[in-house]
Parts: sequence; C-alpha cells; structure tokens
Amino acid sequence: MRRILVLSIVMISKCLLIGQILMNTSSKKINSTAFPLKISVDGHYLIDQNKSPFPILGRTSWFVISLSKTDYQLYLENTLALDYNAIEMNVMNHDPRGNHPPFNGNGDAPFLNQLNGSHWNGSLVYTDINAEAPDMTSPNEKYWSYVDTFLAYCESKGLLVFFFPAYVGYVATDQGWMEELIANGTKKTEMYGAWIANRYKHQKNLVWMLLGDMGNFTISQRNAEAALIKGLKSVSDQQSIHYSSEANSGQNSTDQKDFGQHINLNGSYTSGSVLVPSLGRKAYLHQPSMPAFLLEEPYDEEGPDGNNVNPSATQPVRRFQWWGWLSTTAGYISGNGYVWPFVEWKNHLNTSGASDMMHLNRFIKSLPWWEFVPSGLNTMRDLIVQGGSNESNADYVSSVSNPSGSHLIAYIPPAHRGSITVDLKGMAQTLSAAWFDPTNGKYIRITKSPFLNKARRKFTPPKFNSAGGTDWALVIQAESPKIN
Repeated sequence: MRRILVLSIVMISKCLLIGQILMNTSSKKINSTAFPLKISVDGHYLIDQNKSPFPILGRTSWFVISLSKTDYQLYLENTLALDYNAIEMNVMNHDPRGNHPPFNGNGDAPFLNQLNGSHWNGSLVYTDINAEAPDMTSPNEKYWSYVDTFLAYCESKGLLVFFFPAYVGYVATDQGWMEELIANGTKKTEMYGAWIANRYKHQKNLVWMLLGDMGNFTISQRNAEAALIKGLKSVSDQQSIHYSSEANSGQNSTDQKDFGQHINLNGSYTSGSVLVPSLGRKAYLHQPSMPAFLLEEPYDEEGPDGNNVNPSATQPVRRFQWWGWLSTTAGYISGNGYVWPFVEWKNHLNTSGASDMMHLNRFIKSLPWWEFVPSGLNTMRDLIVQGGSNESNADYVSSVSNPSGSHLIAYIPPAHRGSITVDLKGMAQTLSAAWFDPTNGKYIRITKSPFLNKARRKFTPPKFNSAGGTDWALVIQAESPKIN
C-alpha cells in the first residue's frame, strides 16, 4: 500500500474521459481461464484446471470496492485492455487517503454494530475503540452482497483477485485494521476469518492475502493476525486455497518469521529501487519450491513525475517489473500512485507506464515463460558472462533461459552502459536475435538471417528506444522472433 497525499481532483468531461479510458478496450473478451488455479508439478508457476500456465500479471487496485458498479466495470475493462489478468485489493478499506473508507460503492459499511452493541455508522475515529470499533461478527449483508457481485464479475472476466480480508496497515497505523482486530479480540477475529472464508468457499479466483505492510508484531498484534488466519483456514472444501502476504518492504512473503509458514505463493516486496532482482531471486530459490512473483515495487507516478512520495519511483518504473518477472518467472503486480485510492484516478489509467505494462504483458504471453529459469539459479548457467553487473546494482542485467535452449531473454536496464556477452551453451545450434523495445512492443532484428551458435556472442543495444530511454530486452531464440 502506498503512502501518498491525495491531490485535488482534475475535472474532465465525462464523455471524453470514458473514451480515453476505454482506448483499445475489448469488452467482449471471453474468460478462457478454468479456475481455480493450481501449482505446477515443479512448483514454480500457476496452472488452471486445463493445465494451461497462468502468469501473474497484476494491477494494484486497493480501493476498487469503493467504486460504483459502473465505475468498477469501467476500470476492470481498462485493466483487461492492458492485458492484465489479476488485481490486488482490500475487501474493506480503512486508509483515510482513499475513496470514502470503509464504504462500498453503494455507500454500505461492512459491519452493522459497534462492539458495545450500538449501531456502527462507519466511523473509523474512536473515543474508546474497545467500545466503538465495529463488531466484526455483525456483517452487513448489503455490503457483502456487493462484494459477491464484484468477485463474480472478476471471475467471469478471467481475473485472479489477490484478496485482503483485513489489511492490517503500515506499522499498524490507520491505513489498516490492526487496532480493530485487537479490539475485537481473538475469538471474534477468528469468527470473522471463518465467516469470510465460508462465504467465499466456492469462489474460485481468490488468493488470500495476509498481513499488509507490516512484518514485525507485538504479542497482541501477532495474536490478532494468528486468530484471523486460524479462522480463514478452519473452513474445509474451499475452492481458493492459495496464500500470500505483504510484510515489510525488503521481505519476501516466506521471510516473515511469524506467518511465513502459511504461504504457498511467495510475493517479493520492496519500495526501494535496487532490491527487486536480489529479493526475487531469493524468492525463486525458496525450498520447498513455490511460485515466486514480484508483489510490490515503486509505483508509476509516485516519484518526481507524480505525487513525489517515493524517491525510488523514478521513471522508467517499468524496469522494476522487468527485473521482477525475470528474477521470479511467475509474474508481477504493479501499481499507480494515483489509481489505487480511486479518488483521482480516471485520468491516470492510460499513462505511459500503463502502456509499458501492456507491452510487457503481451510479451510474456507470447513466450513459453513457464519454462524459464533465472540465470545462475538451480541448474541454469550464468547467462551473462560479461557486462551483466551485480544483482544489487542499478545496472544489473536480469536474464532467463529454458532447459531446452529455445529461448533466452535478457533485460538491459536504463543504468547499463555498453555491450553484454551472452553464454549460448545449451541453446539451439541455429539462433536468431532481436531487440524488443519495451516502450512500443516492437522488435528490431539484430541479424538478417539466423546465425550459428558459437557458445558466446557479444550484443550491443541500440542507443534509444521509442520513448527516448535506453532500456531494451534481448530476445534470442531457435527460430526468428516475430518482427512487427
């Protein structure tokens, strides 16, 4: 979750704005994903019920349940148009910087009563939290029926939902529900966990998200989170059985000492600029193997070009997603500093950063990504033997290949200078190569015809991509890449 100050709303003509938002949108997309998802035999990626590999291509959508039905459908259609297949959300919002917490798009609060038995009006400011906090065993059916409809719509569109039942908040601040969980006590918190798990036991497109920008717990905080998880896991025959978490920045989900054992999807989280590859590679190597993915990183438009709340979020932020995907292989989730609160959002949906993610999503889907192994991990050789730098440096070249040797991908980040030398051992005898421009989705062929594999080859990226940046992706494969 991002720490931002919401700026004044920019008024734009509704009809023009909707035209912009639906740019390139196809509302007739058919869901071909057979939920629920399973983990592959090798443990490194997700597959659907038809055994089709499912890459995590996610968009952070924290306050989406606060939107009207018309607006959330508009937003999700835009999300699909950018070729995302997943979103991350809070089922109940708390952060005062977002869109009218804790209410849904119909103005309903999630609970009916205060802990003292009085009616709860949705206020998140208390004189005595132990009396005035919402009683989490008094669900408001109107609120949750709205959630039902939303989740069913997501499933019909093939969207996986990373779903926080109670995001606890950055170091237990008013961004989340930790203080309310403590006030409710472990018995009521466990009952809430069991209630929400039972309500959505037949929902097939969920990943249960734990913690929430918090990795260090006092005894009372740890007991509250443990009670929630106990309740969630107490319900048998659930369709959605995958768990991930967001702990402290600089941690993977499995790193959190108190609750890491509950995780089977290993999310990698850093708000810093150069930890993405090293954290992602650590997540990939976790034993037992489980799908690793980039969960959160510096967001689009939250650096100097936007709300200026994260000095690490310098453009182009696409480098974080490229690093994250190539370090973990199972996918990534990305965000925009103006979109997630859904206060001022419609004019920030189609940024250049969003376009970059569309090109990345389509690029990933065009490849046998589920076969890829990061350079130097497991049995994969070091793919970049010169000019690749170190995984903790801003000029690090992330790369992957597959055991069959049909594909090799290397990302040259903006800070990199000069050529790279690639170890082609184990690849096909006859290869072709191209530079993929991450800003327009087009290829530039490196050789006019396929070349013979001579074990090592030097590659020098073009000077500028179509946006004036210097980052590129090198694509080497056994047959010529599609050239647009």
